[in-house]
Amino acid sequence: MRASWLVALAFLLASCGSKPEETRIGFVPKSLNQEYWVNTQKGAEAGAKHGKVKLLTHAAGDDTQIVEQIDIVENLIAQEVDALVIAPSDSDLLKPVLEKAAEKMPVVLFDSDIKDWKPKTAYVGTENKDGGIKAGEYIAKVLEKEGTLAIVSGIPGSQVGIDRVDGVKEGLKKAGAKTKIVKEVTGQFDREQAVGAMEDILQTNPDVDAVFAANDQMALGAIQAIDAHKKTDQIKLIGFDGALEATQHILAGDMYATIAQDPYGMA
Repeated sequence: MRASWLVALAFLLASCGSKPEETRIGFVPKSLNQEYWVNTQKGAEAGAKHGKVKLLTHAAGDDTQIVEQIDIVENLIAQEVDALVIAPSDSDLLKPVLEKAAEKMPVVLFDSDIKDWKPKTAYVGTENKDGGIKAGEYIAKVLEKEGTLAIVSGIPGSQVGIDRVDGVKEGLKKAGAKTKIVKEVTGQFDREQAVGAMEDILQTNPDVDAVFAANDQMALGAIQAIDAHKKTDQIKLIGFDGALEATQHILAGDMYATIAQDPYGMA
């Protein structure tokens, strides 16, 4: 994050200091049912302790519960928190409530940006398209610029998922690969739904050479389907996040690679 953004955030937080009570920051990850989001909570708690502020953490049941996340933000506004740090589950649907929040407090987006949304104080996160490009270039390398690729994408409308998948396609193109994308199925950023998505892929493309999953939870779900079809040695599976469990599967030979992020440091 740029230093100027940090200064702006510090100034805006200080400007909220007219209240007699301690500074309270609402922290809203998309969920807390995955290793990635739990690590963001731990990072936010460490940052709050260092900054001597009170952290109010609230999360929806899973990444797809957009209405629940909107309600969480409404409640934090009603509680008159001093600032909001949020990973928006949907770039468009969260805008109205975030604009309402931005009229009253600094709003910092993390993990998932809303492009060209001017009211945000800052965005802290991975350059997801760049990560996708690296994945695409790696896939081109391991497939020797040939073969077939299937994609398990995230939640429709999620800028994170869009950027990662677009990045993979651009990475293949940059590498000059002739690799054909044979199917793209949404796994909703969810492990269980990714099992079904991978089954769908294998039913129509049983000989697919590689699969890119737009997060590690979906890659872990894909492993279950791949293993059930005894395709582990055939399919090169690439994920995104750098989750510990995914790393263990790479060492075990069930996965080929993952694009690593730093959720703790980000939050």
